[in-house]
Amino acid sequence: MSYDIKYLPINQLRINPDNPRIIKDAAFKRLVKSLSDMPSLFDARPCICSDRTGELIILGGNMRYLAAKELEYKEVPVIVMSGLTIEQEREIMIKDNGTFGEWVFDELVNSWGDLPLMEWGVNIPDDWYEAKKIDDIKEEYKYEYEIMIKCDDEKQQKELLDQFKKEGFECRPLIF
Repeated sequence: MSYDIKYLPINQLRINPDNPRIIKDAAFKRLVKSLSDMPSLFDARPCICSDRTGELIILGGNMRYLAAKELEYKEVPVIVMSGLTIEQEREIMIKDNGTFGEWVFDELVNSWGDLPLMEWGVNIPDDWYEAKKIDDIKEEYKYEYEIMIKCDDEKQQKELLDQFKKEGFECRPLIF
């Protein structure tokens, strides 16, 4: 079976309310930068949506969708999978986000260590940089400190966002 990639208005897609994954601010910023630096990669990894409910619910690509919204995309690449059952949708959601492979860190350090791997989304173990100078590491990766606050409702979320923005904090709403 083959699927066609369609370019649909971003406002036609819906975040999956049952998505079991989140993305935190530092990782989200890296994803936004990655999408900004190489938008063609989104074309190769479009959002996967189900139309079972009459809406286009994202099964794969929720975080890419959020990054595209942040970058004010008007359209996004989408594959629509019709006729799915709830069980199939759940399976796709997990398998699309599964990490079946592992990095060979010796190969990464020897052949790829000059690249901004952390910025590109590679989770590097703490001891991986032992061979590098500590000053190089500090230059390569800037630490960010974040907090997540669980709100009772959308009104409280908006009030806290407004308050924090007035106090000079960089923040954005998250809905899980």
